[in-house]
Amino acid sequence: MIMPRGIAARLRHLLDFDRTPKYNNGTMANALEKADLPLSQKLGHALNRVQVAMRADSWESFGQGGLKPTQGQILILLSERAAAPRLSEIASELAVSSPTVSDSVATLVEKGYVRKSKAKDDARAVAIQLTPAGKKLIKQLDSVGGAMQTILSCLPESEQIQLYRTMLRMVRELQVSGRIPVGRMCVTCRYFRPNAHKDSNRPHHCALVDLAFGDRTLRSDCPDHEAADEHLAAQNWESFAACHSSE
Repeated sequence: MIMPRGIAARLRHLLDFDRTPKYNNGTMANALEKADLPLSQKLGHALNRVQVAMRADSWESFGQGGLKPTQGQILILLSERAAAPRLSEIASELAVSSPTVSDSVATLVEKGYVRKSKAKDDARAVAIQLTPAGKKLIKQLDSVGGAMQTILSCLPESEQIQLYRTMLRMVRELQVSGRIPVGRMCVTCRYFRPNAHKDSNRPHHCALVDLAFGDRTLRSDCPDHEAADEHLAAQNWESFAACHSSE
């Protein structure tokens, strides 16, 4: 028998068949719960919807400056870097091909938003940096976009912090699986000391500046980041994740 599509059909089907418990606590799942999709699948769909909104926000923002998304992302990346990155570093950070970055940078040079220079540590390498016009454009883009930031700011701070921790965990898993480059996050830094203090508001410690801080201050892109070795990174993550999994 071919089962009809649609949740109503699934509900009717489940009313007559499998009624085994679904939950770990032993409670009996009702028909609606049995027809439900896996939570991970629903989360993925929700994230896809958020991605659609973010993409539209980016197109609106970048479109104001006559930019394509990759070009806009390059400008944002440059604005967040104290030192001018190389083309290869930009490609790695944005997870796009070197030719794509090279073409986008060439266009940005023509528009007068960036300029090329010799890398300080290697005269043979090319570094990219913002021009005054590029910096001015970034400020304009910041004032145009930001719809997602506005939505997120409506959440209670406790929910924002919880969501931020969850996103850091997701980013870390993507990095470990090789889906995205390793970012400059606190949780991957050699100076990070998770749960080093009893203060619940400031449980972590940064050995670089010798200061305690809380989850709200965890950085997702720190200019002073130095990657921890494999052993320390695994140890720090186990301590950080174990604390939050017990909450």
